[in-house]
Amino acid sequence: MPTLVAVIPHPDDESYSFGGTIALAARAGWRCVVICLSAGEGGERHDGGPADPASVGQARLGELARSCSALGAAPPLHWRLPDGGFATAPGQSLKLSRLLAELRPSVVLSLGADGAYGHPDHLATYRWVIRAWQSMREVRPALLLAAFPAGLFLPQYEKCAAGGLDCVPPALVPGSPGPDSPHYSIAITAVRDAKLAAIAAHRSQLPGGDPGALFPPGIISALLESERFVDARGFRDEATESMIATWETAAD
Repeated sequence: MPTLVAVIPHPDDESYSFGGTIALAARAGWRCVVICLSAGEGGERHDGGPADPASVGQARLGELARSCSALGAAPPLHWRLPDGGFATAPGQSLKLSRLLAELRPSVVLSLGADGAYGHPDHLATYRWVIRAWQSMREVRPALLLAAFPAGLFLPQYEKCAAGGLDCVPPALVPGSPGPDSPHYSIAITAVRDAKLAAIAAHRSQLPGGDPGALFPPGIISALLESERFVDARGFRDEATESMIATWETAAD
């Protein structure tokens, strides 16, 4: 059974970034494993439960497990790095490379160089994943990095920056494809309900329990038709395109 691994910084990043792709691969018979680097204990809580960091983190890990179940993924793996403090956690790329060598994925999914909206933990995750992937000498999986439409997450960046989070404005890495020219665009309408269920599983993060309230208006609706990726190898790969086509066909 081939394996897909998704590496995310916080619970819920799997759902909006590439939940549809995970669901497609799972329906095609792949083992899908989500590695979550923190419990997201620094997040706000909107479900009326205890709001101390330990309680928030515990609730969010439970939500992550339910999200993975909705997508057809295996129970998630989590490291409990400090939410918002990835910069103080050295050595993670080596740890990640060892875990990837153990899991032997054919495909790895993660966030791109702009971290969606410049969240510092997202940017650290990108750097660790790239270094881990580059260190894999014998069998290097395809590494697909989420590429969101230009400007889509600007409202979320502005919201986080206004709240005091030290975000980097969303920007492209020089020489890389722009967000409007990804290497792959994966149709996910066949698994739209699974992606929505995964987002809804993160109830503590949703004002009123509404999946559309995870981000400022308009963002979630834009993420329910397709998911776009940049290939870390820098080019569109025919074998990867063929693999994606089998996922899409299996869901029809």
